[in-house]
Amino acid sequence: MEREQLWRRIVIGGVAGRGRVAAGVLPRAALLVIRLAPAIVFLAHGYLKLLGGHHDRTVALFLTVNIPFAEPVAWLVGALELAGGLALLSGILLRPFALLLAAEMAVAIVLVRLPQGFIGTWEFELVLLLVCLGLALWPTGQGSALRRQISP
Repeated sequence: MEREQLWRRIVIGGVAGRGRVAAGVLPRAALLVIRLAPAIVFLAHGYLKLLGGHHDRTVALFLTVNIPFAEPVAWLVGALELAGGLALLSGILLRPFALLLAAEMAVAIVLVRLPQGFIGTWEFELVLLLVCLGLALWPTGQGSALRRQISP
């Protein structure tokens, strides 16, 4: 019985009876973890497209799927992924960049991955799309975890 009461006190009421511990720290930590995963992926891919020597590969891929203006679009996508990864990591301009990254993943799925089947191809892009869409739709009201992370 004592363990159950201690557990309820920690989870529901917070340590030492303060409800702010469970209500404030845990959602912020969870949101940070959710933001961290796509941030790392987009930072890595954006870096490779812009500075890591994969720009030509990206242009070649865009040409094979008939994306017009493949060269400038490849630069734009690389910049979006790098800046979007920084936005997801820092929380600054998170919602607009998350929405743009979700749109990019939707285009990647439809134009490149969809004809190849689901397993082993576009399920990863779908996860990135849904996480970014969720972050773009995350409430930023006074009581939300995102607002507390951004405001001083």
